[in-house]
Amino acid sequence: PLPARPVTFPPYEIRKLANGMQVVLVSQNEQPVVSVRMIIRAGAAHDPKGKHGLAMLTATLLDQGAGKRSAEQIAETIDFIGGVLGTGAGSDLTSVNAIVMKDSYDIALELVADVVQRPTFAPEEIERQRAQALSALKVAADDPESVADRVIERLIYGFHPYGKPDSGTPDSIAAVTREDLLGFHRRWFGPNNAILAIVGDVSPEEAFAGAER
Repeated sequence: PLPARPVTFPPYEIRKLANGMQVVLVSQNEQPVVSVRMIIRAGAAHDPKGKHGLAMLTATLLDQGAGKRSAEQIAETIDFIGGVLGTGAGSDLTSVNAIVMKDSYDIALELVADVVQRPTFAPEEIERQRAQALSALKVAADDPESVADRVIERLIYGFHPYGKPDSGTPDSIAAVTREDLLGFHRRWFGPNNAILAIVGDVSPEEAFAGAER
């Protein structure tokens, strides 16, 4: 191995809002870009028994209609400002990430707030995402690498949540209801279970004021 070299992290600030949410700020002025990432401390390992894939399905639906915007309107809003909005879930975390130019920081916060706090879980979007998830599982079942990954996880972790498939099974995905999605969101998506990371060309005053708002 190469000799160890010192690593210098950029300066950062951490504040806790009145509602218990942590906000981490890293100011970087090299480019006029801001990244806003919300992390929820819940993922596939928190799926209820028989509902594996619930966290993943919840994450994919967050930006498919939220607040007063439909899925199409959310996509149009982020596209219009030349930004990127994405959602995802892993074993322990769910995340929502927006990357925008610095003059669109407020719009990014507004979108992330809607997507995290007010997803609509529209029935037609649930069925569309369910169909995509089932199709992905079918493709994965024919992929030796995907099958090997699942076998290895089960051999290592057994029946611990880490040993169960994050993306679920055809039966578990088919069993997920809208009430399951609402329940998962209601249980885990709270401010005291979340971290907001803001990185980029934004002042501490503007960053924290936006988070408070």
